[in-house]
Amino acid sequence: MPAETSFSHSKPCPVCGSSGVVRLFELESPYIARLFYQILRCRACGHRYADGPVTADVLSSVYGAAFHASSQQAAAGPSSAIVLNAQRRAEWLRDTGLQGSLLDVGAGRGYFVKAAHPYFIASGIDYSERAAEYGHEIGVNLESGDFANAPYENGSFDVLTFWDVLASMMDVHATCGKAAQLLRPKGHAVFTVPMGDSLACRLSGKRWPLWIPPVNLHYFSEESLATLFRQSGFEIVEMGFQAKRVSLNFLLVKLARSLGARRFEAKLAGLPLNWAVPINLRDIKTVLVRKV
Repeated sequence: MPAETSFSHSKPCPVCGSSGVVRLFELESPYIARLFYQILRCRACGHRYADGPVTADVLSSVYGAAFHASSQQAAAGPSSAIVLNAQRRAEWLRDTGLQGSLLDVGAGRGYFVKAAHPYFIASGIDYSERAAEYGHEIGVNLESGDFANAPYENGSFDVLTFWDVLASMMDVHATCGKAAQLLRPKGHAVFTVPMGDSLACRLSGKRWPLWIPPVNLHYFSEESLATLFRQSGFEIVEMGFQAKRVSLNFLLVKLARSLGARRFEAKLAGLPLNWAVPINLRDIKTVLVRKV
């Protein structure tokens, strides 16, 4: 990890509220050229986070048609990585004993919602304006909109899922607070989050492939996760590192980014290499929590 430097920053830690913040480095967003973010670390809870532009225009530019057409978002068939991940996750929730009404937040094209249908009354919401169209294409119920302002009634769901979503939220406390409101008593939520205190992050330094603001704005530590969920009215039931599958061309793009060869990313992304490759670098944690 690059050396820390003293940093005068008026914005406190978004998890614990501490003003003791250090600057790690500056990086350019991999999605929009010349869009820069400061990567900061809280001395108190170890939470790392990106500080920079997160406007409606920026988000619309990032989460446009190209984002949802990538090999990690659009399935090329039943053996695609995103379909296999969705099936495994749905079966894991079933095996954990969860049931009832489920809302998938950041549902993308709706593959997890479809995989969850045999076990749950499942629906989804996504920031993309085309979410409802994506859902219609595969026969599931998706809505478009901002989860923070979604007009669901309190206590509407038994399970909420946030697959690779919490790190993209500007206000993680508001997101978890909203989740607690929407869950019925003893309801569950599951999150997958990038871990800024992981060995992979510390060894990779600035080249860690999960530094991707504004898609990832938060990079958690064990302590910042515990603080966030405790303050949001949850208890942690289970945490662990679960393997997931990624397409081979997506893996090559991440490798090029880690090696500083970003000029090859677009060419690699366009290669017809959609084989699903299992990977687990133990830097993305799956956290199952229960409403207290």
